[in-house]
Amino acid sequence: MKKFSILVALVMLMSVLLCGCGKFECDICGEEKSGKKYKDEVFGQEVEYCKDCKEDLEDLGDLFN
Repeated sequence: MKKFSILVALVMLMSVLLCGCGKFECDICGEEKSGKKYKDEVFGQEVEYCKDCKEDLEDLGDLFN
């Protein structure tokens, strides 16, 4: 019985921790992504974007330097 209780507690803990890994829609590419999201303010609007778009923006910025 004790092992079953520990197993149930672990399953509940894992489900709570995985709920924080939610998906979001990237404001730049429009795709639904999971993982780290980046936020910046552009013209007074807060924009959330994915890692791929962040890398693309950094590459674009490097072209102008």
